[in-house]
Amino acid sequence: MNGRTVRWLLLVGWLLASTAVHTAPLQPFTAVYDLNRGGIPFGRVTIELNLSGDGGYRYQARTVPVGLIAVFRDDEIIERSEGRIEQAQIIPDRYLYHHKREKKPRRIALRFDWEQQLVINNTGDSNWSMPIPPHTQDKFSQQLALMHALSGSGETQHFEVADGGKLKTYRFIPRGEEPVETAAGRFTALRLERRKNERESRASLWVAPELNYLPVRIERHGKDEPYVMLLKSIHWD
Repeated sequence: MNGRTVRWLLLVGWLLASTAVHTAPLQPFTAVYDLNRGGIPFGRVTIELNLSGDGGYRYQARTVPVGLIAVFRDDEIIERSEGRIEQAQIIPDRYLYHHKREKKPRRIALRFDWEQQLVINNTGDSNWSMPIPPHTQDKFSQQLALMHALSGSGETQHFEVADGGKLKTYRFIPRGEEPVETAAGRFTALRLERRKNERESRASLWVAPELNYLPVRIERHGKDEPYVMLLKSIHWD
């Protein structure tokens, strides 16, 4: 399983599953997604949202190979965002990405210092810090910010995101409603096109308003068959 491909897919959609519009609170959940390409399954993602009584949040997504891929690979990818929700603002404090594999395991850990307005990476031999403006998100928390924005006008939304040691602009553009079939049911979903730093879009996602804008389908476009992430089940805790 290609860790970069799976991580790219999941950053688009993992956190979308957690939240509703401005007028509704976040709700803890467990969601399961299937990953496939050309109809052939190769991964499964389990995502959990936990909330604390003092306004904190903790997201964790675990990705493992399935099917024939699982015979040859025993990779595990953990991605996590932790932070606070204050006055309808999503404030990330920590971000973790850990690809566990026999050869070349990879680990990234970021810390947000809001007093100094810095994001700091102290992972192994990599030590750096980067200035950030207020409301900067990590690659998970920006999805929460998107969900809050979707409760408004539905126009193009953009967020500054700390991504790979750089500050990047993620822009989500609504492209109308479409029906989506999943193992969890049939939904009328809003299709969004995602652009990063104004580059041509290579990702689309479909979110279901009836499921608090849960993403029910996510695609990464390439030269050949797209990588697809489909909702398998959702449990609201």
